[in-house]
Amino acid sequence: MDKLHKFYCTQEWRGLSYNSKIAAGGKCNRCGHIAGKMSELIGHHKIELTEDNVDDPNISLNPENVEVICQQCHNKEHRRFGNKKNVYIVYGSPLSGKTTLVKEIMRQGDIVLDLDAIWQAVTLQEGYNKPNNVRFNVFKLRDELLQQIKTRYGNWYDAYIIGGYPDKYERERLAKSLGAELIYCESTKEECIQRLEDSDKPDRWLEYINDWWDKYNG
Repeated sequence: MDKLHKFYCTQEWRGLSYNSKIAAGGKCNRCGHIAGKMSELIGHHKIELTEDNVDDPNISLNPENVEVICQQCHNKEHRRFGNKKNVYIVYGSPLSGKTTLVKEIMRQGDIVLDLDAIWQAVTLQEGYNKPNNVRFNVFKLRDELLQQIKTRYGNWYDAYIIGGYPDKYERERLAKSLGAELIYCESTKEECIQRLEDSDKPDRWLEYINDWWDKYNG
């Protein structure tokens, strides 16, 4: 994992980003858009973070260097050039913040493969409601997208694959197959359970969290 992605996974940055969003009142500092939820906003460094300055807390962890912007303003801020396609597998426990993390680091023109999002797109059900009779269709779509990512098909810039992947062998095998880097969404079991208690997700998500940590092998 490169230094920038590793930094964005740290508890220090994620805490600073979240506190900045709270201080901003859930509003974009640029256009004034009021987000429906915090995950729609992004903590953005005014002085661009680079491999050379990411270890300097006066830049990377300085609240004065962080502005809160919406996805649209974030897209206007960044443009990608060049033909290299990087692939990242973002993994971790349920409710560890994987999707929020990807929204923080992705740019317009990237693609994201999130199996839960595919379920919702196909069934129009909530993320935890997965009718068993359409599993074949959902996984067929997932496999097709994985193949496109593997062959670097299309004109996208970078690709992010979001999943649990608690088994080390499984995720390393997938990473090798796709030529991808692994990004662990750092969390503790207790933090994930607390987020569940603070959310409106059904109680069976506790089973999902416990199952992930039981299977996680580092």
